[in-house]
Amino acid sequence: MIGLVKAVRAKVSESCCAKLCKKEGCKVSLPSKCRQQVLIDMDDHQESPAEKHDKRCDFLFVGEAKGDGWVVPIELKKGKASSSEVVPQLQAGAKVAEKVVPNNVELRFRPVAAYGRIRKHERNLFQEEKNKIRFREMREPILLIKCGGSLDQVIG
Repeated sequence: MIGLVKAVRAKVSESCCAKLCKKEGCKVSLPSKCRQQVLIDMDDHQESPAEKHDKRCDFLFVGEAKGDGWVVPIELKKGKASSSEVVPQLQAGAKVAEKVVPNNVELRFRPVAAYGRIRKHERNLFQEEKNKIRFREMREPILLIKCGGSLDQVIG
């Protein structure tokens, strides 16, 4: 697995790399278990690997932990999280990951939405089969975490 983060960094402008996973009143701590990691800010940079007019998630995390490679698109919502808004954004993040993450590497994939508030009905919508996020041959449900949470909940 060694070299995953290095390979991704080579495909992404350094100006898009972030140190904090934080946007407009919502933040998520980076995992303590990853020896190597890169956090790509998808929103705020002209050199973002996302297509200019496409939807996009806030961040794309790529890391290495205990021999596993991880790809985690992240959407941050300080207020109410809506599946109709978040699902396309996370799917767009997975699309970018397919471009910047090497194909010959076995990975673990988990899309994450951090939220300030969420209704029970909306939480259930996030878990529906049709709202799973596709990345290569995988289809994964969105993991919901509260703003202020940690990606250690994902990479465990």
